[in-house]
Amino acid sequence: MLLIAFEGAVAQSQDVMDLNPEQLRSVQVYSASMYLQSDREAPSSVTVITAEQIRQFGYRTLADALRSVRGFDVTYDRNYAYVGVRGFSRPGGYNDQILLLINGHRLNDNVYDQAHLGTDFPLDVDLIERIEIVRGPSSSLYGTSAFLAVINVITKSAQTGAGLEFSGEGGGFGSYQGRSTLGGTYHGVDALFSGTIYGSAGPVRLFFPAFDSPANNYGIAENADRDSARNFYGS
Repeated sequence: MLLIAFEGAVAQSQDVMDLNPEQLRSVQVYSASMYLQSDREAPSSVTVITAEQIRQFGYRTLADALRSVRGFDVTYDRNYAYVGVRGFSRPGGYNDQILLLINGHRLNDNVYDQAHLGTDFPLDVDLIERIEIVRGPSSSLYGTSAFLAVINVITKSAQTGAGLEFSGEGGGFGSYQGRSTLGGTYHGVDALFSGTIYGSAGPVRLFFPAFDSPANNYGIAENADRDSARNFYGS
């Protein structure tokens, strides 16, 4: 993968792995009780993935980041990414027992109650300040869908993402991604705007042994795995 980036004055998040024990005690989370508190005082098991960890490990989707979380497993059926928690993942559930939030705002759709985690997640991972994962039922705080876990994505602020930034990526199967971000304070108003374009041709040919018959083109699917996304974020 090729990554080209031009950055203005962008403040990098401090890596949690570099904090000493005394600093770790000051790490705060919001999602466990819907107010800022120490992760040691939070009445839940909370995992935090920082922007620095996303950058270091090269996560390109929210599903990639969730694969690193203890007790979580992610599967992909060439349509959507599905997350299971502690070995439980209901077939055909469309992640409806996981509550997905952006800055505390519900993101599950109104039809299937689905949480979108792959390339259909409507936010570029480069705009994420941190991801807070709260395990266990939280319906008393958040309502429906918060049965297995709550995933709250905290975005970067105008101060954190200040300046002008461009990034571009290229990969196998004709994959590409480009992003432009502008942030700062304008006439006393903090603003952050970002647009992302992504596309991938996918494998030219896929073979499915279960459909190996003349009526199904001998199990061969051609040019059937394309993926694309267009995202815009403003705050």
